[in-house]
Amino acid sequence: MPGYKLYYFNVRGRGELSRLILHCAGVPFEDFRFEGKDWPAIKPNMPFGQVPVLEIDGNKMLAQSHTVARYLARQHGLAGQNDWEQSQADMYVDCIYDMHGTMRTPTWETDPVKQKELFDKVNEETIQPHLEKVEQHIIKNGSGHLVGQGLTWADIAYYAFFTTPIMTRLGGEVFTKAPHLKKLIELVGSNPNIKKALSSCPAPNTKLINGHCSTE
Repeated sequence: MPGYKLYYFNVRGRGELSRLILHCAGVPFEDFRFEGKDWPAIKPNMPFGQVPVLEIDGNKMLAQSHTVARYLARQHGLAGQNDWEQSQADMYVDCIYDMHGTMRTPTWETDPVKQKELFDKVNEETIQPHLEKVEQHIIKNGSGHLVGQGLTWADIAYYAFFTTPIMTRLGGEVFTKAPHLKKLIELVGSNPNIKKALSSCPAPNTKLINGHCSTE
């Protein structure tokens, strides 16, 4: 088995999906987290001056969050069983990346009242319409999963997004019209490997928020 080292800030962010894929697959890896003050020393060693970056066997580096997560999913049986399922999984993960973009402004807003207003606007205009469509896709698929008959990185991506601190804090009844998706997210969260990995933190200065090691 290859040796993995995942470089990312000491937050969930763009590195969390890759972490969860590795945890779910039961694959050991070095979860190399660092603080903002350490970034200037690390940045020159990254392929494009960005993170997350996956280092493989100490001599190969792969950049870009989506690319890293897809690679890990394919390597460890979480990408889909054939080309069509893999394309469907990619599609759903792309949807999550789109939603990450819409949540950027509410996430960084510091005024609680304004943050809630911004979140409610995104929820009404973007998240809820998307969830209604995803709910129908899950029902049509018939397995309880987004793609095929088992767990894929698409399921994990939805779990990662909808368990972020802002979603759990402000989301409220976000799944009112999407009970099947809610059940799927709970299923991913109950995965023994994920539960075990998230029950402790890899670094002394991290803390658990909604079951995830993070400083925010």
